Amino acid sequence: MEAIEEIKQRLDIVEVAGQYTRLVKSGKNFKGICPFHQEKHGSFFVFPDKQRWHCFGACSTGGDIFSLVMKKEGLGFNEALRTLASKAGVNLPERSREKELRQKHERLHEASRLARDYYYEVLKSAREAEKARNYVKSRGLNATSLTDFKIGYSLPGKQNLKNYLTERGFTDKELLEAGLIIETESGLIDRFRNRLMFPIHDYRGRPAGFGGREMDGNQPKYLNSPETPIFNKSNIIYGFDLAREEIRKKDQVIMVEGYMDAIIARQFGFYNTVAVMGTSISNKQIDMIKKATTNIILAMDADEAGEKAMLRVIEYENHLENEIKVAIMPPGRDPDEVIQNNPGEWQALVENADPLCDFAFSKSSSEVDLTTAAGKQTLVGKLLPVIAQMNSLVRQAHYLQKLSKMVNVPEAKLESSLREFKTRQEVRSYTSGKNQKISTEKVFASPREEYCLAMLIQNPELIEKARGLEGKYFKNSENAEIFRLIRAGNDIESMRQKLDGAVAEHMEKLATRPISPEGLESKIAECILLLEENHLRSILQNHEHVLSSPELTDNEKEAVLKESMLISQQLKELFSKKRSGIHQMRREKANYDAG
Repeated sequence: MEAIEEIKQRLDIVEVAGQYTRLVKSGKNFKGICPFHQEKHGSFFVFPDKQRWHCFGACSTGGDIFSLVMKKEGLGFNEALRTLASKAGVNLPERSREKELRQKHERLHEASRLARDYYYEVLKSAREAEKARNYVKSRGLNATSLTDFKIGYSLPGKQNLKNYLTERGFTDKELLEAGLIIETESGLIDRFRNRLMFPIHDYRGRPAGFGGREMDGNQPKYLNSPETPIFNKSNIIYGFDLAREEIRKKDQVIMVEGYMDAIIARQFGFYNTVAVMGTSISNKQIDMIKKATTNIILAMDADEAGEKAMLRVIEYENHLENEIKVAIMPPGRDPDEVIQNNPGEWQALVENADPLCDFAFSKSSSEVDLTTAAGKQTLVGKLLPVIAQMNSLVRQAHYLQKLSKMVNVPEAKLESSLREFKTRQEVRSYTSGKNQKISTEKVFASPREEYCLAMLIQNPELIEKARGLEGKYFKNSENAEIFRLIRAGNDIESMRQKLDGAVAEHMEKLATRPISPEGLESKIAECILLLEENHLRSILQNHEHVLSSPELTDNEKEAVLKESMLISQQLKELFSKKRSGIHQMRREKANYDAG
């Protein structure tokens, strides 16, 4: 259930619905032409507070984000779930394959561990590794660094590692999946040959991949493992497993670009240093760092790629709720060179790191001619969106003042431009959930729906007594999908096979939820009445929101009011049923007590 809940919190229904029809603000809600039928006037409403949608036109239906995608894309619930999970970046559990996948990953990690240890021993003692040992020495690496990072060497032969791991029980398929061998026209051969090997460990210290530096002039200079079931560069930070405790202790992390930079930094006592293995920093890497500290100092090469990388992470400051800083390297020098030549200089660069936004302002202003109107306009166009993204009003005011001085334009005019920019981005700003903290609270749970389903799952004989229960009474699509399968006569085992892992997990919890065996028929009858009442009341609440819309035409108001009258009549009839049901339950209870 956690995966489904996270999808609902990560994705905003306004953003998803906006991909199907043009939405405009209508009071607190959004309105548009219904994407499911032809119409001239918009009868399709989206309610952000409830994360629901409803068509008051020919469709006369509504639902949540899942039902929206299911109806528009013609998908079943499982397909819609996977579609939205991919969009939200949420991994879905696969219960039926969970054990199999875990065992598979363990095998791949074990193959990588043996490969790492093999390369490490080869570098230490093999005659063919002499050139690699000389290179390591020339770069200033000591024995402790080689041991800490398990640096190794891959022999020039085509099948040295393959033969070594095959003898230890690994199949060709496993070695291919681990990215340790490749398939060529002449057969399967080692991926890494005649290279200095840098094992890459995940946050738990398990070897997941490798980076190999050429030792004979072959290209590419650095060859990395491909993406595998256990290796994805955007999910891993080089050296984080070694640096994590020091990062927490110092409440600060220094992020460099390359393997050597991180290794040398640790060798010289800067134990809170890690490498991003390239110029791109991902959301997942930021999330990983945030668990240890929110104080980040970027210390990348002072080249164009490094500078662009720094500018790209401005968006992460809101997520961190803290300022990111930048240590600018001297021109033409990498961090490892600075550290080895003068550790004190490196220490000073880190301690005097500039705020990232100040660096962005300086960098952007150096690329335009501020003596011209065009140059000033270009700079404002670059930096105003950056200022608009800042959550802190104090920082926003500070950098607006700074921009005002740079372009010699009054702050009041820039503030006006900022307001206009924000207005244009209103819907986008509202629907952007990327930098918002995801709550773990189950805000979309529906206890009443879940209680009803738990009774039906655990007591299949109640299905006959639940004929008045309809799928539309379930607010959450995952619950409606479980009910659909129950009504179709599926038992628990068959539902396990038909439901996606995330929904199957939800069903398992319902199947084990404590339910008292007393008065089940009365309980299910009452539950059905309450769900129907909740369904009708939700429609009336939607009507109230729509009627408050200033853009509603007279004809639209009349149609909504007419439907409201019908719903009100249904509620009156429902109240009558409830009263009769209560009297019946009281009589049953009295008879039960008397017996």
